[in-house]
Amino acid sequence: MLVQDIKEAELVLIGIGNEMQVKLQTLKEIPNFSEKLSVLEKEQEKEWLIPFLIRYYLRKELHPEIIRAYKNLRKLIDGKNYFIVSLSTDDLIREIGFKEDRITLPCGTYHVLQCEGNCGGKLFSIDEVFWSKVCGWIEDKVPLKELEEPVCPDCGRPLVVNQYGQPAYHEGGYLESWERYTKWLQGTINKKLCILELGVGMEFPSVIRWPFEKLCFYNRKSSFWRVHSSLYQLSEEIKVRGRSVKEDPLTFLNK
Repeated sequence: MLVQDIKEAELVLIGIGNEMQVKLQTLKEIPNFSEKLSVLEKEQEKEWLIPFLIRYYLRKELHPEIIRAYKNLRKLIDGKNYFIVSLSTDDLIREIGFKEDRITLPCGTYHVLQCEGNCGGKLFSIDEVFWSKVCGWIEDKVPLKELEEPVCPDCGRPLVVNQYGQPAYHEGGYLESWERYTKWLQGTINKKLCILELGVGMEFPSVIRWPFEKLCFYNRKSSFWRVHSSLYQLSEEIKVRGRSVKEDPLTFLNK
């Protein structure tokens, strides 16, 4: 049924939630990750390295179930006019071949850095020399003492990953893509639209869950799919055009 709804749709809107994200507990099951994390937790002055340790293991081919689910999703929407709103911060969606200008990541990523205090409203690329040293330490080629915390060139405060949860989260990392998304939404009026939610819970309901329901309610030509292991229920207003699936989205996509 979903395949048919996507095939018949003129546009496809996809929301991705935390059930599609690599969990920290999953990373802890990797022996070397767990060992390095323990070292950083003991060496408290080096705890700033933890996000970079996570980034390293997110970039390795260690998450086949999620990668396969994303690849299957890409096949489902191949050739369609789509947009993806993702609450995930693990960056895996960037590795699969989705169009970069059709993705918005309002919770940030491990991809860029910002000043801890957001002093100048700037974003910074991760320095390649610094990153090579991080990789060297994780691979037991560089001593931990050689790693120095990156700092803001403007104020000297630490540089941190640009993610929601930072005390001074810099939203500039996603605002341009969010603007593209809102413009894309304007083109869905009175069009055949397939809306697909994958693992979206109530973590940020005003970003995906509620707006998607509202969009379905007002667009009488839309179809709506909500896939979640527990929060799969649909509101009364959209049940006539909606389908709920009580299932983990990875299992659902990998069938």
